Amino acid sequence: MVRFRRKHEWRSDCVQWVRGGCAAVAAVGLFAGAARADIDPLSGVDFVTITHAGNAPWMGDGTPDDFARGRGSVGYEYRIGRLEVTSQQWTEFFNAALDRPANDRIPHVIAPTFWGGIETTPMNGGRRWRVTPDTALLPTGNITWRTAAIYTNWLCNGKALNREAFLSGAYEVSSFGANGNIFTDQLARTPGAPYFLPTWDEWLKATHFDPNRFGEGQPGWWTGPQGGNFIPAGGPPGTGNANWRDFPGWQNVPLGAYTRSSPWGLKDTSGATAEWTESYVEDRITGVRDRLHDGSYWGSNSSGVGDLIYYPGGDYPAIPFYQYGFRLAASVPSPSMCIPVMAAVLWLARSRKCPFRRIAAKGSSVVNPH
Repeated sequence: MVRFRRKHEWRSDCVQWVRGGCAAVAAVGLFAGAARADIDPLSGVDFVTITHAGNAPWMGDGTPDDFARGRGSVGYEYRIGRLEVTSQQWTEFFNAALDRPANDRIPHVIAPTFWGGIETTPMNGGRRWRVTPDTALLPTGNITWRTAAIYTNWLCNGKALNREAFLSGAYEVSSFGANGNIFTDQLARTPGAPYFLPTWDEWLKATHFDPNRFGEGQPGWWTGPQGGNFIPAGGPPGTGNANWRDFPGWQNVPLGAYTRSSPWGLKDTSGATAEWTESYVEDRITGVRDRLHDGSYWGSNSSGVGDLIYYPGGDYPAIPFYQYGFRLAASVPSPSMCIPVMAAVLWLARSRKCPFRRIAAKGSSVVNPH
């Protein structure tokens, strides 16, 4: 069994950090200001718009092995879910991807066991689930990075049911594989993708950056995820401030049940699941890569340290452990408005047989954590 890599086990002298992501679609007619929430009609996600493009990065506070130092600056506006992707939203996806004839199942999609989906009678020869009002907002674990990437592809293609709608969009599924123990998956999203996994910088900004940290209009950073320099207390709602401890009923706490949030209004960046990001870390000696995730996770008495800004986690993109989930990110303007443009971009790219570029080929900076 592949062992979960603890955050403190990465040696800073043999790890290089690679910034996942690429320039987003330029926003037109947007204004700066506080976070703005909006229910996206296609995905059903309550998005928060993260403003203050070009914010200063986190510059550290002297903590040793601070992997986030110099990170978190994002030069454009973007949107990110107020909640992690819910069981109700995942149910629609898994029914579309897995309730299909055996010869038409979507590759790399693994059904979860830690979630609110209830298995029911399939309609097309595969597997099918439903949710109830009590389970619709439950977190969803066992999500691999690849499953999350395919979920974003499906949204990029307007939730179409044809096979191709799952296999390209933000990430080209044909690239998913390995050369020995080094994954070959497309490293950064396709330019112009309306839905995607957030980069680690995008995730850090939405979780720890505060436009009013030192007073109105005076931005800055918190080391914790709920507008403070502390690890939120784990425990059930009413007792704790986050779902990250092993307490009775931790599997049944819905997303958004705790009152505290990030400065932008994001819920459960502490607790529920550890959230995948697009970014990755690469060992300078072996070349082995891991996709980054961040935040503490449910059912664990030791994961709270993951809530501090300094220490992300990472793992292989095909690992479906119970603690892994994700929070959807999207472009500005509204991602559903971008889907026709995205379809045209993909058609043009294929007609010219242009390969998807790796992040290294784009000249992205290789960031040393020190």
